[in-house]
Amino acid sequence: MALFNHALVQEITALVRQRYQELGKALEEPRTPERPNALGEQSSLARHLTLLIRVANGEYIRREATPAMLRRTDLAISHVLGLLLGNALQTNLVIPDDFWQTDMGVLISRARWWVSSDKLITISNAAALAFGENSQANRMRITRAIDRGLLDWVPDPSIANPQQNKRVLRPQVERLRDQSRLPE
Repeated sequence: MALFNHALVQEITALVRQRYQELGKALEEPRTPERPNALGEQSSLARHLTLLIRVANGEYIRREATPAMLRRTDLAISHVLGLLLGNALQTNLVIPDDFWQTDMGVLISRARWWVSSDKLITISNAAALAFGENSQANRMRITRAIDRGLLDWVPDPSIANPQQNKRVLRPQVERLRDQSRLPE
């Protein structure tokens, strides 16, 4: 298991700051002088990344985690993904498959598994839960929901085959099922 360190916090914070400056330039905002805290060492982003690193590095034991700790970690995942992959239009967040091969993707994946391992299900199980049976057509419906950003997925680190390692959150699949039953 690779260990993450503070260098990843600095790298991601620098990338977010660079994007922030690009957006400021596009809006023709006056550039502010660099502060002593130029890399945002005390920012909420840095705090969230540090928490995710500690979780991914195994510093917290899952069975000893409090509901508050699980919520904090889940919020940290959402916050970091929103900053890294979100967009100004606030449309559904679609995570590119190759993201999961990056250090940040591996970090998020490990943290997501730590928080939600008991809620993650296979595409086949999701198809059966959402649409009543595990058929090729229903698995494709789940895949399209993932592609449209309606369902979040994370890779299962125990499965090497990228065609079989996707897991989705059961509560999101249940919500999709309930929405598909609504009268039109």
